[in-house]
Amino acid sequence: MTVFSYPDFALELEDPVVVGQGGTYEDLGWGPWQFPSLCLTERGHVLCTWARGEDTIEGYEDSVGGDLSGAVSEDGGRTWRRRTSDDRALGVPLADGKEYFKPAAKNAYPAGWLGKYAPAYRSPDGGIALYRADEIAEYAMTVPAKEYDPSTGETQEFESRINWPHAAVQVLRSRERELVYPLDSLMGIMGQAVPDTDGHLLFATYAHGFSAATGELSVPDKYNTYVFRSGDGGRIWDWLSEVLTTPDCVPDLPGAEGFCEPNLARMPDGSWVMLLRMGSGCPSWLVRSTDDCRTWSKPVHFDKCGVLPQLRVLGCGVSLAGYGRPGVFLRASSDPSGLKWENPIDLGPESSCCYTAILPLDDTHALFGYSDFRYPGPDGTLRKTILVRRVAVRI
Repeated sequence: MTVFSYPDFALELEDPVVVGQGGTYEDLGWGPWQFPSLCLTERGHVLCTWARGEDTIEGYEDSVGGDLSGAVSEDGGRTWRRRTSDDRALGVPLADGKEYFKPAAKNAYPAGWLGKYAPAYRSPDGGIALYRADEIAEYAMTVPAKEYDPSTGETQEFESRINWPHAAVQVLRSRERELVYPLDSLMGIMGQAVPDTDGHLLFATYAHGFSAATGELSVPDKYNTYVFRSGDGGRIWDWLSEVLTTPDCVPDLPGAEGFCEPNLARMPDGSWVMLLRMGSGCPSWLVRSTDDCRTWSKPVHFDKCGVLPQLRVLGCGVSLAGYGRPGVFLRASSDPSGLKWENPIDLGPESSCCYTAILPLDDTHALFGYSDFRYPGPDGTLRKTILVRRVAVRI
């Protein structure tokens, strides 16, 4: 165990525990056995899942590994077993006691109907084309979602309508083909929705596209982040706000992609904070809202890196953030506004996807998940490995 002491609290970080191991990086390459995710099961156990397939816009459906993939811990992350059919993942709790499950990510697909329309924008290298969704009759602004009723054990599937002004259809070039990026994946590849205090659901995602407020392109070939809200359990999602990438925020670095991979959390003082990726090897950013996500502060630097930043607030009032690339970092804050953070803790794997996961276990404990591509197996072979570490907060 390692202890990190700060003026108002201390973090106790237990040693890594292996959740599961695959083959070597040389055999598996990029994609399988990385990108960990943590959630609770119906029985209150911890479920860890991770990517099983390639990390491409044509590989989403094969990557998740099915409903029985992953491992389960019944003791808060100390030991793990294979997942069974009894280990049902919890969805987002709704006011009526039911649970909401977001759409599943779908593969990008070729569409012959694109030849009937002219793009509103095409990047200079031809890798991105944007079409206005309201001009394409074949493109529906609906996605499939699910609702589970614990009282009956029944799952209901329904169509979610996405009310997105000036929505863009993204067409991306992959392997010399033009593929439509599905609306499902804009919700499916991101984290679950976040309930607010009024019974609404909030959801943040990112896309190449237009300002929903004005219909204009800010920085055409970079991502923007968009926030939606639903008051009916995910049947209708209304665009609420956006954080547009502007030229002054884009660093002169080859990995700069624009504001993407947002992670949203309600802070102890009632405000909302969103952490944003800018790109691999690029600084991460922070924005804050004091009007329930309707408007956002000017983005400020959060740290020197930050792919898929994770933000969780424990019941004791301490917030935890995870992110990386290069490196894997854990960072903590006792500031109720989420604006002031302690120095990051470098967890050190030199070879990792650097995506992290954080699951609160109770008011003062959390589980921190990440990958290490060269972690020793039982026979000493360096294997792609999913790891967790228990984190305790001492006030």
